[in-house]
Amino acid sequence: MSTFLNASSPLISGKLSLHFILLGIAVSFILCFLVAVIYRATHRGLSYSQGFTISLILIGFLVSATVMIIGNSLALAFAGFGAMSLIRFRTAIKDVRDVAFVLLVVVIGFASGTGNFALAIITAGFAMLISYVLYKTNFGSIRKYDYVLSFSAESGGFSGDKMRQLFGEFLKYDQLLNIVARENGRLLDHSYNIKFINTEEIEKFAKRLAELPGLSDIDIISSKNDIEY
Repeated sequence: MSTFLNASSPLISGKLSLHFILLGIAVSFILCFLVAVIYRATHRGLSYSQGFTISLILIGFLVSATVMIIGNSLALAFAGFGAMSLIRFRTAIKDVRDVAFVLLVVVIGFASGTGNFALAIITAGFAMLISYVLYKTNFGSIRKYDYVLSFSAESGGFSGDKMRQLFGEFLKYDQLLNIVARENGRLLDHSYNIKFINTEEIEKFAKRLAELPGLSDIDIISSKNDIEY
């Protein structure tokens, strides 16, 4: 372990000042808190866990404290490895992206615990910036639709022209998925892939759509990061 410690590190001598301990834990906590904020802000899908977000903050400075305890002692390193092997996540990580955030806070904890504060800050800063940019650009997505729209229409009282006019006013893209007939053709269940021109007008669109004669059971479901078309 001493191979990644510089000669001036307090871990080499085994003497940790209160100032070094508080600084290491404080830096780790602040950076991991910011990482958790970015994780929450950029999360997509239905698998968000408040407990996981809190764990990102705790893991960082706990790793930092563990590194301080171990220092350059080989015996303590093996003891720490054995203790950590007993700890398991009770809930499986559902998103590969979550693993990257866990690795990030562990790296922050190691860097802070060894006194490499500049490395911790630079690594955390770049990782958070990259995560936010990738989120804003929707990098990696192969679809152009963000929502699934479904509704039931009465075959006798439904006006397709009025619906298309409304689609043109609010939607950037739309694609018909399927139509299912019920009650001997009296009701037609429609499903569409859609993308809004302005996502802040979703409620207004739903209200206007509900005002069209012959429409009922309107649902708008987010498909971000859950379904790729």
